[in-house]
Amino acid sequence: MAKDTTPKRPKRKNGEGCFQPSTCGKYIEYRITYYNELGERKSKTFSRKTKEECLQAYKEWKAEQEGRYSDDISENMTIAQWANCWFDNYVVGHVKITTINDDRSILDKHIIPDLGHILLKKLKPHRLTVFYNACVKKSNGRGGTLDPKTVKNIRAVLNRMLVKARKVGIIEKNPNDDAEYPKATKKETQILSPEDYDKLIKYCCEQGTQWDMLIIFFLCVGSRLGETLGLQWSKINFVKHTIRIDQQMQAVPNNDKNSKYKYTKKIIDSTKTKTSNRTIPMCLEVEQILRHVRKLQAENKMKLGQKYCRDLDLIFAREDGYFICDTTFRAFVNKRLAEAGIEHHKIHSFRHTCATTLFEEKADIKKVSKWLGHSCIGITLDTYTHVLPHHLEELAELQSNRFKRIFNSNEKDIPDEMLPEQDDWGA
Repeated sequence: MAKDTTPKRPKRKNGEGCFQPSTCGKYIEYRITYYNELGERKSKTFSRKTKEECLQAYKEWKAEQEGRYSDDISENMTIAQWANCWFDNYVVGHVKITTINDDRSILDKHIIPDLGHILLKKLKPHRLTVFYNACVKKSNGRGGTLDPKTVKNIRAVLNRMLVKARKVGIIEKNPNDDAEYPKATKKETQILSPEDYDKLIKYCCEQGTQWDMLIIFFLCVGSRLGETLGLQWSKINFVKHTIRIDQQMQAVPNNDKNSKYKYTKKIIDSTKTKTSNRTIPMCLEVEQILRHVRKLQAENKMKLGQKYCRDLDLIFAREDGYFICDTTFRAFVNKRLAEAGIEHHKIHSFRHTCATTLFEEKADIKKVSKWLGHSCIGITLDTYTHVLPHHLEELAELQSNRFKRIFNSNEKDIPDEMLPEQDDWGA
């Protein structure tokens, strides 16, 4: 067999492209691969009539890229530039839409306005410490300061952004690792007093509107605002007397450039966490509330006819069947509180009130945690420590009963000879 004497094509060097005819056969294509400033592998094709023209186009493009991605230019990348780049490439399409909205809001309201002008490679731990201290004192626009949870979320978003910058090689070290984070004083959980609770329930029952029933529902069920406003009739089982919570109403960015609204509302097929998906039983009173709402809704449909045009199967909806605006509902709640002679409370405090009433009735903390849809019992313990002393007193009583059983006496728990001298009690 004759030996193949056809000369072998020399192996391409790293970064060197390859030529191939175009699909139509009229042009020559020169295809190359490269890595951008984020470390991502990309490809590009130059289509020209000759190989020389392809190479010339490639050389011009390469010169432009080397200028764009040179060390001098990279060092001039600001935090604002990297924040937007990070958001577009590593947030959008990679996390839940709720997280996308929250991250975008934090970037636009806090990080970019305060830190955006600083060069990314020049960001130091001290500057971040100053920033976090300022966030704790920052106004919330309602006469108070930012909630400690909001400040914590700001730090979390900024840290994720800087971690990614280090991983792709834009910075050598994450300055957030050495920044000091101020310990914010946790705000006491706001709840309705037992008197105000009873007063508000009675007043809303007297008014009897759909939105009044919504207030009572919050107090009895303790669901989150998004969960409640996104609740549909298909999630209610009147036979088994249960409520299924596995979705929420969420405001998402409006892609319609012609729309005057920046956000649009839609139902998201997920709750805050996986454990927030839950089925809870209905008490008789809640069932009566829902049946009353359904009756009011049916009457409204008959009255409006074709004007009831946005039926989304929502339990609590506007007159036309569409989502209730949370801002409008907050204003309604404030109005009802004022009419009932009750001081201002946030809607979320109704959820805390519901949990507190369960604890006051000696409910098991694990069951309450599951009822609320908390991701772990630690969140429940941390949030409702103010009502747990009653349960701790119960534990002390149980210990006392054990000693009584040991000594077989209801009058003495421990023999007198085991007790210290009177002068030692304060030691």
